[in-house]
Amino acid sequence: MDKLTATTLELYNFICEKLPPTPSRFHYVFNLRDLSRVYEGLLLSTPDKFKSAEQFLRLWHNEVLRVFHDRLINQDDKQLVINRLSELVEQRFPSCAAHALRMPILFGDYNLEGEVRLYEDVGDFSSIKLVFEEILALYNTKKKAMNLVFFEDALEHLTRIHRTIRLQQGNSLLVGVGGSGKQSLSRLAAYTAGCVPFEITLTRGYDEIAFRDDLKKLYGMLGADNKKVMFLFTDAHVADEGFLELVNNMLTSGMVPALYDEGEKDTLINSVRPEVEKRGMLGTKESCWSYYVQKCRNNLHVVLAMSPVGETLRTRCRNFPGMVRCWPCRHTTSSAP
Repeated sequence: MDKLTATTLELYNFICEKLPPTPSRFHYVFNLRDLSRVYEGLLLSTPDKFKSAEQFLRLWHNEVLRVFHDRLINQDDKQLVINRLSELVEQRFPSCAAHALRMPILFGDYNLEGEVRLYEDVGDFSSIKLVFEEILALYNTKKKAMNLVFFEDALEHLTRIHRTIRLQQGNSLLVGVGGSGKQSLSRLAAYTAGCVPFEITLTRGYDEIAFRDDLKKLYGMLGADNKKVMFLFTDAHVADEGFLELVNNMLTSGMVPALYDEGEKDTLINSVRPEVEKRGMLGTKESCWSYYVQKCRNNLHVVLAMSPVGETLRTRCRNFPGMVRCWPCRHTTSSAP
């Protein structure tokens, strides 16, 4: 593990040096949180699925691609990272390199309801396509039916979104033109991950007060109901730029400021006090509230689906830095009817 850790750090330093943020790559913001995300992915492994060094190294390859490579927006940048990653693996793990670097690289835990979920290498596109066709068929019997075409690009994006949602506090920024399948893939990924989807519905006169009311419902699902929820928020939902300020707060602090009045807050505090005390913590007002916020944050997965057209996205990311800094960005350019 020491050699693997040193390799991870060397790749991280290389990316930070060679791919700094620029006006056209404003989201190329890498920090130590990204390193922790790599190891969080590695911790999804189990001994029965990763029995050899080459299998574990292949898992590491997947995790560093998901954390760093998925954020990149052009082929030159992507190839730069892939070349350096390949060099490091071939230099330091020559006996495992061929297996670890083989493409495609598709990991996940896609078992259906009631089955044990085990993170594993799912093989090639034909294998994962069969899995998602079965999941989609089940989805269509329970939800509003979707007609998805699982070509390779869509399958790659689907596995990436699913991985992020399966991680605690995992959030995604999906960037692609309208009609590219961002929302459909997100809904299916959430269903596969066992997450409840949550979206707002704009009506005439929908304002920040209405948005806050909807967010109360969301936080009720996260805290009181203890449900894992995917909050899907798109360009079309930004009826007021102030909405993004609230979403930014959700990402950076875990809670929307002044979402509850004192009476509502006291009710929530009292509802979690038995849980807090059961864990051996003091049942003070402050500790109970912190526990409630953390509980909500751990259950929440925010998926932003935005268009890259024009300067709007860049301006929003500059004004609301949590949109970039609180997650690995996912750039989706695929199409899914």
